[in-house]
Amino acid sequence: MKPLTKFKLFLRLRTWRWLVGPETRFDLTARIFHSICIFILAALGYNVPFNYIVGLHDIALLSAVSFLLFAIVYYLSRVAQKKSIAVLLFCITGNILFIVNFFLNSGIDGPTDLFFILTMVVMIAVIPVRYYWILIATHFIIVLSLHGIQYINADLVPYTYDSTAFRYSDITSAYVVVVSLILLCFYFIKYNYDLEKKSAEQKAAMMKLLNEEKNKLFSIISHDLRAPLTNVQNYLELLGEVDLSADEQQEIKVKLLDSTRNTLDMLNNVLSWSKSQMSGLKFSSTELYLHELLLPQLLLFTNIAQNKNIKIEISIDQELKIIGNADMVQMIMRNLINNAIKFTAPGGRIIVSAQRENNYALLLVKDSGAGKPVKLSNNIFYLNNESTKGTANEKGVGLGLVLCKEFTEVQNGNIWFECDSVSGTTFFVELLQYNGNAVSMPA
Repeated sequence: MKPLTKFKLFLRLRTWRWLVGPETRFDLTARIFHSICIFILAALGYNVPFNYIVGLHDIALLSAVSFLLFAIVYYLSRVAQKKSIAVLLFCITGNILFIVNFFLNSGIDGPTDLFFILTMVVMIAVIPVRYYWILIATHFIIVLSLHGIQYINADLVPYTYDSTAFRYSDITSAYVVVVSLILLCFYFIKYNYDLEKKSAEQKAAMMKLLNEEKNKLFSIISHDLRAPLTNVQNYLELLGEVDLSADEQQEIKVKLLDSTRNTLDMLNNVLSWSKSQMSGLKFSSTELYLHELLLPQLLLFTNIAQNKNIKIEISIDQELKIIGNADMVQMIMRNLINNAIKFTAPGGRIIVSAQRENNYALLLVKDSGAGKPVKLSNNIFYLNNESTKGTANEKGVGLGLVLCKEFTEVQNGNIWFECDSVSGTTFFVELLQYNGNAVSMPA
């Protein structure tokens, strides 16, 4: 398809959606009602000149009046958002106009009965089900009464066609219009029904996936929380029963501290993820000096890495500024560095750097790994990925990288990784660089 054709099609779709009304403001019934009003207005716009040409001047005038009345009905529902009043006016106006049309356009010898069928179909499509029997009963009473009046006193319903050809043309035209409108009505209903069904199925599948992820998450949390608490309990019991040397106490304290720190990181990630799932990611952005923002955390991780004899090298431009949320950027880097420490063997090295790249600041966290090639897939950024133990059997729930991805992308950034063919992994994070203009980022 040519670009110009695509653009025209896009404009038509946007125009139609605007005429029918956005899904966020109007329910399916309202959008169906608006589409029917548009179709009827188009048909009446056609009927005015057609009836005038075939000599039915009174019917042409009635069609013009009908056009104005249905335009008011459409305005009440689409613009004024008073659908109930608009539907009621539609039903009353439609029946009155077609009753008048019955007497002006040859009664049963004209096309009015076809229009009554159209009216009933449209009403069934837009009114609540509980009113169906009232509608059907009213419709039958009106049509049968009109037929009875013409049968008893034919003079009340004059024959208005000048020739058989005009009558055939009028009835044929009415048939085409009525059938076309009914088909369009049912097509629109079926099309939107399929969309609603597909949307419901997608939501059900998403709910099922989220429920499975939630169950998995709580299962892991309950298991991983038990271990450090049990260790603390055992240590306290041991202190009361056994005389431990200072070295033994220090060794146990270091292990408990590591276990407690890992558990706290896990809980922070769980709380951040839970908050984002329940209330969405709401944040404010400002210009940030990366070096000033990250250095305190990097120094803290330097001390933590020393427990595994891992060296952290830092290279961040002190003048590099980004547009972002401080808490989110810190959470991203905290998880990436924590992962690097987790999967780097004792004696290894981690490089943390940040540099300018076009309109972005490119952050890099590179680790030397565990001495063997690592194969990772993009599933590591999703909760359904299995958590892996670190080189010192550190545990996690697999939420760290999930949060990194969410927090990066919501700040209009990008995150990816590369695996070294020998050993180690490098994670890259692109964040918008501050260029001196006013900060503008959606929250």
